[in-house]
Amino acid sequence: MTDLTTSDLRSRTVDDLMAQHPATMAVFNAFGVDSCCGAHRTVHEAAIADLVDETALLDALARAMAEAR
Repeated sequence: MTDLTTSDLRSRTVDDLMAQHPATMAVFNAFGVDSCCGAHRTVHEAAIADLVDETALLDALARAMAEAR
């Protein structure tokens, strides 16, 4: 599995990340990101729509993915 850059994470959809990296589901839930009806959005779009600090979200996603390895 390759490491994703911040740019890669920003452009992936919420649904795609959760499907390929199940540990990210807890992160999205903790940040209050809509991972159901809004799962088609990119992480960047979801952060804006759900009023989430994108940098903190990206850091938490990367950490969850690294810890799950």
